[in-house]
Amino acid sequence: MRSYEFVYIISPEIEQEDLESVTDKVGQMIVDRGGQVLNLDAWGRRRLAYPIHKFHEGHYMVAQVQLEPETISELKEKLALSEEVIRYLLVRTEEKEVEPLAAQPPKEPLQEEPEEEPQQEEVEERPEEEEVEEELQQEPVEEQEVAEDAEEGEAGG
Repeated sequence: MRSYEFVYIISPEIEQEDLESVTDKVGQMIVDRGGQVLNLDAWGRRRLAYPIHKFHEGHYMVAQVQLEPETISELKEKLALSEEVIRYLLVRTEEKEVEPLAAQPPKEPLQEEPEEEPQQEEVEERPEEEEVEEELQQEPVEEQEVAEDAEEGEAGG
């Protein structure tokens, strides 16, 4: 069996009380295919980077799983048919020792963090008005003088 990190997003239409049954259902899909869920972490309800099926939020779940490579396509088909899971990503990870889910103490769900007030950015100091006026008052170099300097450079070189 190979180790995978499995991230999936559950529809925001699923109530908080029903999230556990959906995660159990997804976990059962993995177990039915001969795999096992080693670790499950709920990231909570978060805003999506872009709309998925007209949803702007979703419940993020991250799991460390072990599966046989032959069963992945079957799992993907089941997830695609699931109405609760709106997006998923299954990535192979390096083999490492992770305690099985049953041996770990239960984790408390993440609380949504309050939005922080935007901090003011430091503004670069502007040049003094006098400096700007001096730059504007400088006479522009005429094109004729530039052309004469270029000819002298060619003749002297």
